[in-house]
Amino acid sequence: MGKIFHLVKKELRQVMRDPNMLRVIFVVPMIQLMVLGYAITTDIKNLDILICDLDRSEASRDLKERFLQGDYFIVKDSPCQAGSVEKALFRGEAILALVIPEHFGRDLETLRKPELQVLLDGQNSNTSAVALGYLNRIFLQFMQERLSQTMAGPGPGGLRRSIHFVQPMTRTWYNPELKSVYYMIPGIISILLTIITMLLTSLAIVKEREIGTLEQLMVAPISPGQIIAGKTLPFALLGMIEMSVAMTFGILWFGIPVSGSLLLLALLAVIFILTALGLGILISTLVNTQQQALFMSWFFLVTFILLSGFFYPIENMPEWVKVITLVNPLRYFIEILRELFLKGADLKVLWPELLSLLGIGGTIFPLALLRFHKRSS
Repeated sequence: MGKIFHLVKKELRQVMRDPNMLRVIFVVPMIQLMVLGYAITTDIKNLDILICDLDRSEASRDLKERFLQGDYFIVKDSPCQAGSVEKALFRGEAILALVIPEHFGRDLETLRKPELQVLLDGQNSNTSAVALGYLNRIFLQFMQERLSQTMAGPGPGGLRRSIHFVQPMTRTWYNPELKSVYYMIPGIISILLTIITMLLTSLAIVKEREIGTLEQLMVAPISPGQIIAGKTLPFALLGMIEMSVAMTFGILWFGIPVSGSLLLLALLAVIFILTALGLGILISTLVNTQQQALFMSWFFLVTFILLSGFFYPIENMPEWVKVITLVNPLRYFIEILRELFLKGADLKVLWPELLSLLGIGGTIFPLALLRFHKRSS
């Protein structure tokens, strides 16, 4: 342990005396967390909508006013000339357009079938689907209120008619305000932690090989296992510090709730960090230069991110892709952070993710040690 301690101290000294490395480890991730925390969101707001009101009745004005409330839509008046709405959509002035025809208010009051025309720009299918969902929700609320007023009016013989709609009572658990930042920040923290551990470990080992100091260590009275421990423990420590700082920033700045056990989180984070370090060691045995290590690390990182469920739900992926995601450690750690942060899950819930991380790490780390030993001998 004394030899490993001296190697760890050497690595930490190399990191601390390099200002660029300190900025990469501590400053850059905080900037990324700040920017990505605001930029990466599933909340779709401020959608441009064109409204062409051909009716100009009290009902059509009421409907138009509903789109002005909240921050989902930015209403733009459209000239109601022939083809003007289509041209505006073609020029990208709005993502959808609403045309209120003549006699809309009269048809609504006489319980005829009122019609509306909605034109949707479907280039971005996800945004278009969300915008259409917002639109349908506004329509439903508008129709319920207008029909209730109409049916409650005087009927034949002075009697009053009434109509009652089913009103669902909805409660949202774990994220009552439906803030996507609560869902995104744990994923961003996981990605930053992967970058720090996997990328920097592979670069550090390859750098030692490039400048020739790795060979000096190999002829010293130190075993390959001790060299690996001396190389990985500093980055494991830096990874834990990085995660603590990022979590503190997320809690204080973004107000992310932490409902679960911090001790359990630390335990699972150590397992994930060791897995990422094993990947970094494995990458260092597959390349010869730092540039190659950088490209190889980014290849793994981009693949991990896209197959982690961070951007796209794993349930929506093809079956053969779902099989690939089973060996993605980032998938399980993102799930762990989200479950711990928002739901306060314990080990009874998280044991499948724990076993998966142990299985992946228990395979990668011995393989990396074996290849490192062969590469160095």
